[in-house]
Amino acid sequence: MSKLSLLQLLRICSPTLPIGSYAYSQGLETACHNEYVTDQQRLNEWIKGVLKNSVEYLDIPIFSRLYDAHIKQSNEDVRYWNDYILASRETSELLLEDSQIGGALARLLVDLDIPEAVYWKKSQCSLLTTFSLACTRWDIEKSIATQGLVWSWCENQVSIGVKLIPLGQTSGQLILSNLMEDIDSSVTSGLLIEDNFIGATCPGAIMASMQHEQQYTRLFRS
Repeated sequence: MSKLSLLQLLRICSPTLPIGSYAYSQGLETACHNEYVTDQQRLNEWIKGVLKNSVEYLDIPIFSRLYDAHIKQSNEDVRYWNDYILASRETSELLLEDSQIGGALARLLVDLDIPEAVYWKKSQCSLLTTFSLACTRWDIEKSIATQGLVWSWCENQVSIGVKLIPLGQTSGQLILSNLMEDIDSSVTSGLLIEDNFIGATCPGAIMASMQHEQQYTRLFRS
């Protein structure tokens, strides 16, 4: 992968990317509110649990298929997997988050001269769809792109936990250090998952997301 491609990957993984991912907690706010997650160890366990039981078996394999579909320029396959991942978002909150962030990235990619993003600017799309589009057009190798995608998700979850519990920034960095091997193993395994095994099994996080939709006071969007 070229140095320019690496810089493009760093760009779309940056927490300063203007797509609004920082505004959503994916149920973590409710987990902290209900005192399921109260310290550094429990935050680490929560994020690792969602990574291993949801991201690894759902987001990573579908991202892989979207990446391949963009490479082949198969619009039919892209639309199929885009619809698949959106249908797999179990709560209104998770669907709203994915489609709004995906759409925001589509609008940004249009401004960054990726013409294929125009279609997704006008259609409901997942972040995985537009993120994979950007990675293929900027020649970012698939496994590295997947590492970046998962790292960005983990970093955002850690940042949310640090604010809510609250924890110090050093604690957040220690959690990220502990998650590095898990990220690598999840990416390696997730890219090999066959179609019949795609699907998340993370009921605790889903129930937290459902409760967050009705939570009386919230810092994060629902």
